[in-house]
Amino acid sequence: MSCIYKGEVVETALSKNAKGGTEMMRDRLLRNLPNDLLQNYAIHLSRPREIYSDVKNILWCHDLAEDPENKILQDGGWKKFDFFVFVSQWQRDSYINMFSIPYDKSLIIPNAVEVEHKQRQKDNTTIKFIYHTTPHRGLGLAYTVFDALSKQYENIEFDVFSSFAVYGWQSRDAKFEPLFDKLREHPKINYHGAKDNGTVLGYLEKSHVFLYPSIWKETSCIAMIEALRSSCVVINPNYGALNETSENMSISYDFTEDMNKHAQKCYGITRWLLSQEQRQQGFINNIGNRENQSLSKNNISSFSKKWTNLLETLKNS
Repeated sequence: MSCIYKGEVVETALSKNAKGGTEMMRDRLLRNLPNDLLQNYAIHLSRPREIYSDVKNILWCHDLAEDPENKILQDGGWKKFDFFVFVSQWQRDSYINMFSIPYDKSLIIPNAVEVEHKQRQKDNTTIKFIYHTTPHRGLGLAYTVFDALSKQYENIEFDVFSSFAVYGWQSRDAKFEPLFDKLREHPKINYHGAKDNGTVLGYLEKSHVFLYPSIWKETSCIAMIEALRSSCVVINPNYGALNETSENMSISYDFTEDMNKHAQKCYGITRWLLSQEQRQQGFINNIGNRENQSLSKNNISSFSKKWTNLLETLKNS
């Protein structure tokens, strides 16, 4: 994707129109670190295009280790980089196992969000579900689960923010148009497409459940962090780094490759949640307001301090 070279963003064809999680993290780094500290570095945000000879090169990994773009790291190619930053332990272990990168050449700096976790007493007259990431990660399953639940529960609603337009890749939406049509036609689903992060965060403030039957190996999940810190209940499989990201504060179930079984597991646990809310009004709000959902490792202050310490250490090494 893009690169921060001496404090300036160098875009690529893939990144120039993107406004996804990687770009949000890049912008948060630039906003929260002094520019003079960045002058000695090229910080590559995955998919590096040019290795610079006049600065130290850091690969800030957001992708999966098996991504084809990581072939540059094969056969000792990792030595082109002075250091690696990963967003989760699960991701770091994957890269080290695949490319034999030394542990002492790497550091985990979790993704950070600006949402603050606080007590939120959300109106539970209607239980609002939300899905706010790209469609290939599990939107089809989320639709199937919600559609089944909507036939049993009148007071539920589903807001969906999902499109590759968030990356500027609208053409990739074509295969999902039949699914998007189902969303548009459903009386209890509001399909919003791609919207800016501020709009999504506004909906999270009123949402109760992030329904995320993911079929994608997440190296981290900014959408999950935003949901948990917005006092939402998160439902997800224990796949990739999802449970690590949530610090086990989500409601998770065992992942399965069988999509029918996956849908059944997600449906069962979500139906249980709604039945508990029926028995004990406020049950969902109580889960969302648990203190541990603050996820302190994902604070901007913690993120900034770790990056500052790393760059100062590398500068003096």
